[in-house]
Amino acid sequence: MGVALKGISILIVEDDTDTRDLLRVLLESDGGLVVTAASVKEALSAYDRRRPDVIVADIGMPEYNGYTLIGRIRARDREHGSIVPAIALTAYATSIDRDTVLSAGFQLHMPKPFEPDKLITAIVDLATKYKQSTSG
Repeated sequence: MGVALKGISILIVEDDTDTRDLLRVLLESDGGLVVTAASVKEALSAYDRRRPDVIVADIGMPEYNGYTLIGRIRARDREHGSIVPAIALTAYATSIDRDTVLSAGFQLHMPKPFEPDKLITAIVDLATKYKQSTSG
């Protein structure tokens, strides 16, 4: 059991139950404070209850996709005056997909299948960077 994510709150948005559960167990076992959502609607509700330090979201979801999610999150972030960094964890893995993800408002594009250590490192790096940039 690691502690790299200790004290970092993470919102996971993933429609696939197995992947969502895997992410939750992985990140909680490393000390993360994890909230999960199976849809954009659930994610926005969770975000409105408590802004996380980092969002990890799938792109390809039914009804509304990850691009809709990040657009709505960024609108809420503007009201707060700071952004919550977001990682797109997606099967869409081409360079065009990467560019689209980044221009949509995500800070990082991470193709599936992902390497757990790389995901944990990315979450820590983003949480640290964005906490410092908003604290002065």
